[in-house]
Amino acid sequence: MQQSTHKTLYNTHGWIGIISGILLFIVTFSGIPALFEEELSHWQSANNPVLNVQQQDLDKALLTAQAQGFDHSTFFIQPASEVDGNIYIAHYPEDETPAHIVKINPNNGQVLPEANSDMAELLGHLHTDLHLPHPWGRYLVGFAGMAMLLAIIAGIFIHLKWRKEFVMLRPKRSWRLLLTDQHKLLGLWSLPFTLILAFSGTILGLLGLISPILAVAAFNGDVPKATEAVLGPVATITQEYAPSQSINDFVLKQRHDMPNIEMDFIFIDGLNDKGGFIKFSGNHKSKLSNLESITYKLASGDQVHRGSFVEKGPFQRIFAAVTPLHYVLYGNGWLKLLYALSALAACGLIVSGNMLWLERRHGGKRNADHTKVAKNHWLGQLTLGTCGGLVVATTAVIAASQVLRIFNLGHQQVQWEQALFWGTWVGLIVLPFVYHNSFKLSHFMMRASGLLLLVTLLADGLINGRWLWHSQGWVFNMQCGFLISALLCFYLDFKIPHVREEKASKSATKNLVTTEEQDNRDLDSVA
Repeated sequence: MQQSTHKTLYNTHGWIGIISGILLFIVTFSGIPALFEEELSHWQSANNPVLNVQQQDLDKALLTAQAQGFDHSTFFIQPASEVDGNIYIAHYPEDETPAHIVKINPNNGQVLPEANSDMAELLGHLHTDLHLPHPWGRYLVGFAGMAMLLAIIAGIFIHLKWRKEFVMLRPKRSWRLLLTDQHKLLGLWSLPFTLILAFSGTILGLLGLISPILAVAAFNGDVPKATEAVLGPVATITQEYAPSQSINDFVLKQRHDMPNIEMDFIFIDGLNDKGGFIKFSGNHKSKLSNLESITYKLASGDQVHRGSFVEKGPFQRIFAAVTPLHYVLYGNGWLKLLYALSALAACGLIVSGNMLWLERRHGGKRNADHTKVAKNHWLGQLTLGTCGGLVVATTAVIAASQVLRIFNLGHQQVQWEQALFWGTWVGLIVLPFVYHNSFKLSHFMMRASGLLLLVTLLADGLINGRWLWHSQGWVFNMQCGFLISALLCFYLDFKIPHVREEKASKSATKNLVTTEEQDNRDLDSVA
């Protein structure tokens, strides 16, 4: 590769990371709880989980919901799953009024109270749209994914000596060289997953802009036809009464007609209406597609639409595979864990990249007596406050989802959780600009995050009686995740340097300068 091309790619990689790095960290780190949003939502509810579902009588569940005042004709049904063994029946209004959700134990038909915590949704929405107005927040996330994709591609081309860099770590050399080695190690080992996450995240975030292009490629520019192919036809409500057939019978019919669907949702539009539809949607059991669906008429039972992307052209298959690839809707829990670790590595990649950029421009400056120039760059302060603050705020709201149960706040707990999350994060963003010892602050944030996760486990045991050694299923898995994350925070607190040597002794000055010159030559040779 020519030196000019290499330099262009190198600068592109660096500036993309600097311009979008903090936003990328927010999107990437929040993607970890978003990846486990269903599991977190199940854990945050202190109701005794249904571990062994004996039967799913959806007709009976609907009657139970209707007896509780659920009188909607358009609604969703989420059957019991491996993660959450309860049945959910929900109506989502088109306006801003709250959703009407009924949670039912399928074994005994008992209606369970809604969880007062909204922590999982709070963290999940941070990943999908940054809590910004629709669709601008999602577009911003999509552009962040595109920036990450471009930075990865540029990074691949500038690090052609990847075989050597796969295992190269020189912890006893300079801080700058250590950052370089860590940046390359994290990037190389997490490359397959970060590439998948960046590509799929770009498409999901920019779907509103990409859809017309996909319609041109796959449906000759017919956007309504493309929409119907993905979502299915819309029911025509006639207001003419016609008794709907049994939902349980439709479930059996769906299993016969499309046995390869792992049913996730049932959408009923127009219950007891002559034009009403019932739609089953879910993932393909053996192929990457979450757009498998089949729709019937509620009154007659006739099939009106069958949507499957697994046997279509390349554009449709790629489109159908995006969401399963991004949210790991295939494989098992271990694959999800591997994705989460890769996302965590990507977070380290982003932070080390910003720190390395600062080191190369400010870290090597010395006074006449060879003392380091002490200067806190605003980018370093903003990186520490935003990235470290997000970690602390996330662990704080996870702990609060259980601790606040003591005060019986009811639905007001959601507002308290939101206030705690945003208040903690904003406060820690400002703190590095007031308190300038970045090393002490980074240690404080790591320790605070670890302690908050331990508080979460303690509160879960004391308040809910769900001690780690007595838990089962995904509650146990989530608690193990909290414990491991706490230990990781304490490990990083132990490994991160506590101080940076600002002044070398006179006898060591010559050797120190020589070492830095050698490190700079090493960096130039591997860059």
